[in-house]
Amino acid sequence: MLDLNVCKSGRCKNLGVSKAKEYEYHIRPLGFLAMRCGACSATPPMLDNESFGLMRSHWLRQVGLSTGKLCPGCGAAAIKRFGQSSNGKPRFQCKVCQKTFSNRSSVMKGQEQLAKAILDALSCDQDGENLTQLAANKGVHFDRACEQLKRQAYQVIWQGERANYMASVRFTLPYKGNDNQLWGILTTDILSGRVLHISTTLVPFGLPEQGRYQPCVDAPPLELSSTDSAIELAHKQEQRFLLRQQFDRCDFGSATVRKQSQSHALPVLSAHAHFAVLNALGHGEEGGAHFLSHEVFLRGACITQFSEHVKRHQMALAYVVGETNGDIELSTIRKLGWWQNSWREFRDNAGKTKAYSVLCGNLALEPKEVRLKSAMNALRFIQREVEKLNLAAFTASRVESFAVEFAKRYNQALECC
Repeated sequence: MLDLNVCKSGRCKNLGVSKAKEYEYHIRPLGFLAMRCGACSATPPMLDNESFGLMRSHWLRQVGLSTGKLCPGCGAAAIKRFGQSSNGKPRFQCKVCQKTFSNRSSVMKGQEQLAKAILDALSCDQDGENLTQLAANKGVHFDRACEQLKRQAYQVIWQGERANYMASVRFTLPYKGNDNQLWGILTTDILSGRVLHISTTLVPFGLPEQGRYQPCVDAPPLELSSTDSAIELAHKQEQRFLLRQQFDRCDFGSATVRKQSQSHALPVLSAHAHFAVLNALGHGEEGGAHFLSHEVFLRGACITQFSEHVKRHQMALAYVVGETNGDIELSTIRKLGWWQNSWREFRDNAGKTKAYSVLCGNLALEPKEVRLKSAMNALRFIQREVEKLNLAAFTASRVESFAVEFAKRYNQALECC
C-alpha cells in the first residue's frame, strides 16, 4: 500500500482504497490535519506519502538484494532465474519491470576480518570492554562492519518460513546522548517464537520535514499502580491517547543524530514500513491473526498494509495487554476509549491478568491463542544483551545493528532448543 491517506476502518468498503470518491482531504475536525471517509465518517490523520515512499523503497530494496524474494527496483514478487553473474552468483529478473539483479554478499571482503572480531567480542565478552575498544580503534570502519553485520542478520531473519499468526510489540532502546532513544517494532511468529522482522525509526537518508520525528508535547506518563489489572491498564492507555495533541504522534525523547545522512522517521511511518515488509515477505498470506501491543497507530498501520487480507475476513487484528500462564477464566468485559472497542479480561490461577480487544476479523478467537508472549520473550532477550554490553554508550546506528544481530541470535537459540 503506497497511499497511506486511506480509510482505516475494518468494516468500511473503502478500507485501504486509494482516492475513493467519498474522501475529503485536508480537514481539521480535531485540530490536526486529517481526511474524512464519507462512507463511514472516519477521520484518520493525514500522513506524508513522500516520506513513506522513500522508506518503503529502501526496505524493499534491502529485502530484494538480501533474499532474492522481491525485485529491489519495484518491489514485485514476480521473480525468475536469469542465469548467473560474472562471479558465478545466481542472477534474477523481475517479470514486472524487467530489472536484473543478484543477491548481495552479506559481508564485503574488506570488512570480513573486523566483522568477525565484532562477532567474537559479542560472543565472548561479558562487559563490552573489547567491543568498546574495537569501536574506539576502528572508528568509521567499525561502523561499516556493523552495517555489514546488520545486513547479514537481516538476510538470515528474512529467509525464514512464512507465518500467519504474528505478534508485534513496540520498544525503545537507549543510545549515546542525553535522552536519546531508538523507537522500534519487533514481530514474531507466535507458533515458533522466531523473530520475523525488527525495525526502528532510524533511516540512512534525510527525510522531508513532514516525515521526520521531532520531540513533541505528549500526553502525561501513565500513573500505574501495582494493583492495576490488564483491563485497567488498557483503560488508562486509552485515556492517554485522548490527551495527545494527535492520535498518531508520540514522544520518545530527543532522538538526535549527528550525521546529515541519517534521520528518525515518525513512529507511525516506521510502523507502516514495518508491516509493509512483513506483507512483502508473504507473512499473513493465508490470513490468521496479528496481535499488537496497545498503541493506537499500530492498528492503523497494520490494517492498512494488510487491508486486502482483512477485507476478505482472512486476518484478525487484536490489541493485547498483559500476560497469563496456564488455564484462564473470563473475569470482565468492558468497552473502552474513543472508539468504544470491546475488551475481554482473563485471569489465571496465579492472579495474573490479560486483556484483549479484537479489532476486526475473527471475533471468536480462542482466548489462550491471543498473546504477545513470543514477541515479549524475544524483546527481553535483546534488551538484556544491549544492557549487558553497555551499548547505550554507542551511536544509534550501532545500537540498531546490534539489536538486529541479537534478534538473529535469538532465532538461532530457538532452533537449538
